[in-house]
Amino acid sequence: MKVPEGFFLNGWHAGIKKNYKKDFGFIFCESIANAAAVFTQNKFVGNPVIVGREHIKDGYLQCIVVNSGNSNVATGKEGLELAYNTCKWVGQTLRIKEQNVIPCSTGVIGRMLDADVMRNACFSIKNYMGIEPTNFSEAILTTDQFPKYEYYQKEYTIVGFAKGAGMIQPNMATMLSFIITDISMDSNSLRNLIHFITNKTFNRISVDSDTSTSDTFIIMANGKSSIKVKYNIEDLEALQALSKEEYLLILDYVNNQNHEILPELKNRIKIRTKLNDEEVDFLLQIYRISLQLSKKILKDGEGATKIFRINIWNAPNKKIAEKIGRSIINSPLIKTAIFGGDPNWGRFIMAIGKVMDEEFDISKIKLYCNDKEFYPRPADLELLAKDMSNQEIYFDLDLGNGNVYDSFWGCDLTYDYVKLNSEYTT
Repeated sequence: MKVPEGFFLNGWHAGIKKNYKKDFGFIFCESIANAAAVFTQNKFVGNPVIVGREHIKDGYLQCIVVNSGNSNVATGKEGLELAYNTCKWVGQTLRIKEQNVIPCSTGVIGRMLDADVMRNACFSIKNYMGIEPTNFSEAILTTDQFPKYEYYQKEYTIVGFAKGAGMIQPNMATMLSFIITDISMDSNSLRNLIHFITNKTFNRISVDSDTSTSDTFIIMANGKSSIKVKYNIEDLEALQALSKEEYLLILDYVNNQNHEILPELKNRIKIRTKLNDEEVDFLLQIYRISLQLSKKILKDGEGATKIFRINIWNAPNKKIAEKIGRSIINSPLIKTAIFGGDPNWGRFIMAIGKVMDEEFDISKIKLYCNDKEFYPRPADLELLAKDMSNQEIYFDLDLGNGNVYDSFWGCDLTYDYVKLNSEYTT
């Protein structure tokens, strides 16, 4: 994997985790990069999120530091001071402005981080100034079973990293995710892009319906390539008007990287917007990378064995589409049916019907599993059970009450999820 020119990253064991696994990492850009970020909407935010929101306001960033194994959350004034000091120490060792540093922290909540360990780790960055993406991706893990990264390289380079396995239902953010690129893009365009991409990917997944206190998603663009892109809110909003056929083309590409449909897909997007070839191409690659990272988080969901997608079609409005989508991916009964490969369509009807504060005509509803009718006239149950034994399952819900669509992803709920979370801190 090639990292975009001008970026350095690494990870190592700094002394936070007792098992000697990597627990501290950084991403550093040799020049100030344009950047944008979204954070958790949990009311009980981690101290690094407080600092990160402040430091990203001007749209510039030069370094991200991450510790794992112990989350700097619910640690009071002392913890907040440590988050600020982390930026100060990184600034001193790299000779950059501390305001251009964002700290991230993940792990057990409520335990104070050892300030001396963090200080030594920050001042050690200069000794690890290399390009080691594997080390970085391993250093940010907690209950994850495997590192998560995606990349694209052509006229420009994009590399994305993520961590997350439990406490996963983001709200305008993801667990921890970082995308770096050498594309040239101003900070305002990055802000528009990150919110659009987050809502289409990281903000449409759930492992256990819990929103973390430390969720952070950051994009950095240092402009080292010759490709320039710009995104206005109007162009991105225009993509909401895509037809079902066009939306299916996008889903096919970002999910399967089907290059045969790419020319037609790009032309359709250009017709809907004022974006040029480079802007459409970059948008699709960021979309693809973010979706694949999201799916890897689900596949690594604590104890998960399967993931599933639910496409909502012909909803009366966005609010109903989102409420029903979330009701389905968060339902313990649906998640356990997925785990057991049980084609119990009654659980889906339950999850749809419990969205009680919204009005829509339930008589028009049709549900499909891997293109086979699931409700109201289920296909052969043995065939449906076979489809539900797949590691990736696709459901389509036609509400028949409008023209709004959306997509959501979830994973199954297994015995191992209960076991792992019942023993997490002990």
